[in-house]
Amino acid sequence: MNTIEKAAAAEGLDPAFAAGGILELPFEGIVGQYPDSVAALPDRKMLVLFSASPSENSPAKVARLLENGTLDSSFGKQGIVEIPVRAGVVFSARHLRLLDNGGWLVTGTVKHPNDTVDLAVIRQLHDGQMDTSFGPQKDGMVTVNVYDLIGSRSYPDANFLTRRHDEKNAEKSSAGGVGVAAVGLQDGKVVLSSTVFFAFNYLRGLVIRLEKDGSLDKTFNQKGFVQVELPGIDHAWNYAYGLAVEPGGNVLVCGDFSRASDDEWPDAYVIRYDQYGNVDASYGSNQNGVVTITDGSRWLDLVSMALQPDGGVFAVGTADLDRRRDGLIVALNSSGSFNLVFNNGKPLFSRFTEHGVSWERCILQTDGKLVVSGQGGSAFIDENSSVTTARYNPNGSLDTTFVDKGWTIFNHESGIDLFTGCTVTADNRTVICGYTSFDTPPLPGYVLRYLA
Repeated sequence: MNTIEKAAAAEGLDPAFAAGGILELPFEGIVGQYPDSVAALPDRKMLVLFSASPSENSPAKVARLLENGTLDSSFGKQGIVEIPVRAGVVFSARHLRLLDNGGWLVTGTVKHPNDTVDLAVIRQLHDGQMDTSFGPQKDGMVTVNVYDLIGSRSYPDANFLTRRHDEKNAEKSSAGGVGVAAVGLQDGKVVLSSTVFFAFNYLRGLVIRLEKDGSLDKTFNQKGFVQVELPGIDHAWNYAYGLAVEPGGNVLVCGDFSRASDDEWPDAYVIRYDQYGNVDASYGSNQNGVVTITDGSRWLDLVSMALQPDGGVFAVGTADLDRRRDGLIVALNSSGSFNLVFNNGKPLFSRFTEHGVSWERCILQTDGKLVVSGQGGSAFIDENSSVTTARYNPNGSLDTTFVDKGWTIFNHESGIDLFTGCTVTADNRTVICGYTSFDTPPLPGYVLRYLA
């Protein structure tokens, strides 16, 4: 039995997908081995957003896979389309988000020759062609410069973050925090979250809403964006990561913040804005629009969210103490109170191995079960790093029908594993993407599919 077969038998990988549940990149004859994001299509096909290394100087691409993991030859050129961008900029792709019309958004950053970095949103049609109804140049692309928003040069070093600026996350994997941290949709409008660095110890989350044509939606906070401030909380900085858009247009955002007192560990938060960009003061037990999650002994953050059908939300992230990380899951009702059904209304900390885990994505299945996935290991990227995935029941208990114990880790034999994305198929099979690093190149990227 070869290595892949052993992995499938031990870790619950789906043998009907690719080679024993593992699709390795690069595709034959195609430049680019780093899968950035995956999205499951309704017809059981799948889209994979992937990139090349900077030295390879090749554009980001989208591949469409058949259910068995092979390239769909009816899409693009032998199953792959390139993402064209404007001359003179370097586009770094990060997320792919499906649209109701069969197309999708790709978000990330563009870097200009002067080294400035803008947020970037690209809209493609169902066949991979650029959507020429989107963007000021009608080329399917929108870029946002930080000074287009803050409108002042008072902070000459202001920039959108492409990585954390704190010691805890200096070596954190790139699954979160690259330019556009999250993207949501509302009636064709696009909602983005990011974080702006103004000066040392002065950072603020940002929520941006774009019209269908890609222009700033000035009905949102009268500017098209809102800077995250936490009502009634004296704090030095905050980061905005995950977001979720409710059917009525309310926007939920999660992240972490540092209180003004230096002797306190940073805490996590969830804040809700109404459809006009105002803080919804009815949200949360304090009736100020924000819910805080605190732990006096650990640093907490929340980076991904999933809406529940009843208006509640799941938010996931990390609890960190001296680089020992536990996964963090919080369940809130539509009012912002803690959901008493899930883990008795308390934050749930995931502790599977001695090496720890950091949840970076969460997806709610149609049956109410919650899939979480992210980076296994401590805050240091080393040989203990892995791609870790778990599935929970609505009450917060592990779903032991998933991989026989409720959770699993994946370690590729070629190097150190880094998580990048997650999706769930229509028949509740979990799909993960990641890549290996810190070994002799060429190092493979991979897409995994687990049995339901």
